[in-house]
Amino acid sequence: MPRFSIVVPVYKVQAYLGECLDSVLGQDFDDFEVIGVDDCSPDVSGEILDQYAAHDARVRAVHLPENVGLGNARNAGLARAGGEYVLFLDSDDVLLPGSLSAVAERLDAADSPDILVYDYARSYWDGRLVRNSLARHLHEDGPAAFALSDRPELLNLLQVAWNKAYRREFVERAALRFPAGYYEDAPWTYCAMVAAESLAVLDRVCVHYRQRREGGNILSTVSRKHFDAFEQYDRVFAYLDSRPELDRWRGPLFRKMIDHYLTILERPGRLPEEAKAEFFHRAAQDYRRRVPAGFERPAGRDGYKFAMLERDAYALMTGSATAVRTRQVVKTKARQAVKGSKKRAMGLFYRSQQHTDLDENLALFSAYWSRSVSCNPAAIDAELARLAPHIRRVWAVRPDRMDSVPRGVRAVPLGSRDFWTVAARAKYLVNNVNFSDRLVKRPGQIHLQTHHGTPLKTMGLDQREYPISTRMDFNDLLRRCDRWDYSLSSNAHSTRVWERVYPSRYETLETGYPRNDALVNATAADVLAARVELGLAEGTRALLYMPTHRDYEKTFRPRLDLARIASELGPDTVLLVRGHYFYTPSPQVEELRATGRIIDVSAHPRVESLYLAADALITDYSSAMFDYALLDRPIVIFADDWEIYSTVRGVYFDLLSEAPGAVARTQDELLDVLGDGTWRDAEADRRRAVFRERFCDFDDGRAAERVVRKVFLGDDREIPVTPLAERPHVPSPAELADTVRVPSRPERTGPAYATERDRVAEPAYTAERVAVPEPVPTAEPAYGEEPAYGEEPAYVETSVYGEEPAYVEEPAQVAEPGLVEEPASVPEPEFVPEPEFVPEPSAVVEPVPAGESRTEAGSAYEGPRGQEDVADEPDSGDAGARVGERAPRASVPGWAAPAPEPFAVSSPLDADSFFGAPPSRGPRERTAAAPVSEALAAYSELFPQPGHGMSIPRQPRTADRSGPEAEENDDLAERPRPGGPALPPLSGSGEPATAPEPPADTA
Repeated sequence: MPRFSIVVPVYKVQAYLGECLDSVLGQDFDDFEVIGVDDCSPDVSGEILDQYAAHDARVRAVHLPENVGLGNARNAGLARAGGEYVLFLDSDDVLLPGSLSAVAERLDAADSPDILVYDYARSYWDGRLVRNSLARHLHEDGPAAFALSDRPELLNLLQVAWNKAYRREFVERAALRFPAGYYEDAPWTYCAMVAAESLAVLDRVCVHYRQRREGGNILSTVSRKHFDAFEQYDRVFAYLDSRPELDRWRGPLFRKMIDHYLTILERPGRLPEEAKAEFFHRAAQDYRRRVPAGFERPAGRDGYKFAMLERDAYALMTGSATAVRTRQVVKTKARQAVKGSKKRAMGLFYRSQQHTDLDENLALFSAYWSRSVSCNPAAIDAELARLAPHIRRVWAVRPDRMDSVPRGVRAVPLGSRDFWTVAARAKYLVNNVNFSDRLVKRPGQIHLQTHHGTPLKTMGLDQREYPISTRMDFNDLLRRCDRWDYSLSSNAHSTRVWERVYPSRYETLETGYPRNDALVNATAADVLAARVELGLAEGTRALLYMPTHRDYEKTFRPRLDLARIASELGPDTVLLVRGHYFYTPSPQVEELRATGRIIDVSAHPRVESLYLAADALITDYSSAMFDYALLDRPIVIFADDWEIYSTVRGVYFDLLSEAPGAVARTQDELLDVLGDGTWRDAEADRRRAVFRERFCDFDDGRAAERVVRKVFLGDDREIPVTPLAERPHVPSPAELADTVRVPSRPERTGPAYATERDRVAEPAYTAERVAVPEPVPTAEPAYGEEPAYGEEPAYVETSVYGEEPAYVEEPAQVAEPGLVEEPASVPEPEFVPEPEFVPEPSAVVEPVPAGESRTEAGSAYEGPRGQEDVADEPDSGDAGARVGERAPRASVPGWAAPAPEPFAVSSPLDADSFFGAPPSRGPRERTAAAPVSEALAAYSELFPQPGHGMSIPRQPRTADRSGPEAEENDDLAERPRPGGPALPPLSGSGEPATAPEPPADTA
């Protein structure tokens, strides 16, 4: 007896039947039979079925003498089934690779339940894949087998037969058969689910449910055949009548029945207009005839519809619906009128600001469509505070993200009056994507495009070859690119791609990515602090799982069975799971956090800390692999859908053959790679070394200063890129295990880390050291979001298989806005009137008395400090000696400290004061390397400064990329610079480490 009998009804599917059968016969589990039932198909589907049966003994072809419909065709196959379990597969759908093995394993784990429910995804003709929106109900927490009463929400799933495996003995005992007519799956599914004594679930997509462009589903046709629904629910309740033990399910199934009737009535394209009143009256009769005693109507609009059915008040219901629609139209038009007026007023205000003088010492920053203070712009901001404190820095942040702005950072709500004021007056515009199309670049403004990752997938104009991956207007894209003056590149590969896909007159700066300075310069103390922050115990192996965004998926759901991986890897392994920032948090990951073996770090503000804390990275196609490679730690590629991803989106190289480490195509392969040491063997090291030579060209820890000197200070002195072999080694957690003992920390009941706004100052943590030489010091990072790109089309999940309303009410899914390709723009939020600017007196910087510490002027990350903090502050000018002279400690980031000035994050920008004359300075001699404030020093741990350099001008590359020595150009620092301060010294040049004075005539 085979393990599985797979019944495939066949009717008018000659274009799809071969793919369907191939998907079954190609499974890695072969203990099955396929029963293909030709329902007297008028095309050549029956002949195709015969051909497969002739070539493979596992296929049996059954030809019916007349067309009997889907339900009876399935019954014909079911009568011939001999397997232990029966599965149904529609002949235009496909079974995913490895599905039968996964089903068999789950059945064994659940001790042969009556029914196993698995997941599906809708497969659209344009290449999109959309997973079942209720997939969260298929989580595998708790007992492997259970009763429906333990998880009644499973009745909410789409009532179809082909997402389940049925024990054949149970089907016969329960006397289950498919009826004829429309909605034949309803009585089969509901009767089977309530009659089953044991159920199990498999949280895995096993079926791709084809959504044809030309239709192909009879339920989407206008016909009176939809009246068949009444007979189908007669069969459901007759089944309950014949089995008194199932009487408790009358209430839930009554609710499902009424929801289904209302869906048919309201769904366009089902009932003829002249039949809707008749259908409503039939539904009202069923309501009054079958309503259980004590039934409570749902709340809200659904409850109102139930009441109208109970009263058989069709005219009242349709009249109310018309009134609601009319009211919605009026309100929508009123909102649009107000919205248009505000937009026009803001446009006039912005144009008026464009006639004011540019502020030569003002920079506007934004990152990730104004979602956060992070990535390359944040690293440049921090370096600008160090080298050019006279340049004021303002961040554009979405209004709903203002609460997450680090304390002390000047920020304005995107689209507000303050934003447009700064956008019109700022000399410098810095972004890692594009600003809004409404932002007009003025003559004299300098636009710096930093980008936010190394491209594996196609970008910009190259996406014209992959139209289903984008809805971008390429003419608009090129107009945005024409605003750029500079474009950053982290490697030669990126340079070639950016200049081809974003053709314009900007200058490419091969400086490396400023955010990656933190990784290259990280120290042993930084690695330990990152692990302590996450609560990782000594000896714990941390694996960081970072999948990328997929254009064909609306929400983030891990593609791995995280619970199984955590279980099989053992108690010493913790999974750090980070979903892409385009996605909302995953309920599944949230549920798994309770086990303590999985930490959801999707909301962690600093991805660089996660890189430092992790022993290895598991990713698919995320550009995180290029950044993580700088640490020279193992990388594992999990490419389960490479063919789909590379076909839909397009890629620049074959990741499977040019990966930075081991490659796994299935979850079982991934477990083997992690279990047998393949992830860190010699071959993985060799592949990573080749990858690093190719993609780690310019990231030598000196990128931020290169950018600041070139773009903001006009300093053309060259500092060569440090060759890859000569860069300092960042110690891994395993390398530190034998040299530094990390005390265990108390158990946490909440997240292992706090968000920026929730943090408070903590005592410095000091690890106990032993007398072993410390690994080479480095520094810590500046980048808070996963570097990835991609627009997300606004998908609408079409109903093709008669989906039913929920029995347990679910929140309606709201389509995400379509995010445009990097670097692309999004519309600005609407203007909300704010208070007028209130002038405040200009501050005067007093001379610093001898012996006192000094706070650098203009730091966006300042914070008050007590005397005990001053005593503990390390010398910021000697960061390279921290590990050798001090025990590692976990410091409080600068953004955790309270705001130092009357410039609270939530307060409006005081533009009259902000754009007024700069504070004057009394004449005094600058002392060398005056210490910065505590907040800037703490923030410099996130954006470390030692060893930075300057911009590399575009020039022919030499074999060693070394260029002339920096000392030959040191005399440039002495040259007078009209209208600006003297250039600060190059790092490591031996010049006095003084910060520049702002010019007295700055406006």
